[in-house]
Amino acid sequence: MDIYNIFTSKIPASMMEFDPRQKKLITFLNPHSYKLAFNAPELFEKFDWIAPDGILIVLILNLFKATAFKIKRFSCDMTSVAPFVFDIAVKNQLSVYFLGADEESITDTVKTFKKEYPLLPIAGYRNGYFDTYANRWSAIDNIVSLNPDIVFVGMGVILQETMALNLRSRGYSGAIYTCGGFLHQSKHEINFYPNFINRLNLRFIYRSYKEGGFFSRSMKTYPAFCYLMVRRIVKQTFNLKYKS
Repeated sequence: MDIYNIFTSKIPASMMEFDPRQKKLITFLNPHSYKLAFNAPELFEKFDWIAPDGILIVLILNLFKATAFKIKRFSCDMTSVAPFVFDIAVKNQLSVYFLGADEESITDTVKTFKKEYPLLPIAGYRNGYFDTYANRWSAIDNIVSLNPDIVFVGMGVILQETMALNLRSRGYSGAIYTCGGFLHQSKHEINFYPNFINRLNLRFIYRSYKEGGFFSRSMKTYPAFCYLMVRRIVKQTFNLKYKS
């Protein structure tokens, strides 16, 4: 199965699908990560949900009616999924572990979370860098032994999905959310995007301004994403006509 079919078969219909009490394995795809996922479809096939992160990808999928329902944008940050999960964690006293970013960033980010969510049970945290393969597996085993109810993994596409699956294979059965740059973006304040930027869906422009290298990286991957999507749609249309 190719990444398009895997992706469109696992898109959540509503925010309720992100309830951590369901203990799902959840990741997110935007135009940049879609291109990387194209070469590793078997990795993403193992996730329970794959959420569309970004207005462009949502517009394209809805334009071509990729699902029977209208697709919505979901992102693992404070503009979307994170506050929903945090609120449920606080109300139900579900413990959370954060894995990702560099040591300084993850330390500052956890301080930010504690300030904004003082009742959030934080089981632990760790940066997403490992000196050796053995240290990586040691960190995984430590998380499994702590057995938090929820794990957020922000290590970049492919690395974070691989880590999530490694946690599962090692016996962790709680909820896992990959979260990309969320753990780095939250080191100064919990809301990375100003309200008006979020309301006007100008997040791409804001990240291009705030994060060095984001724009140049996107200019390399977004055209590739558009090409892959158009090729997939043309192929699908041709096959339908051929069958008819």
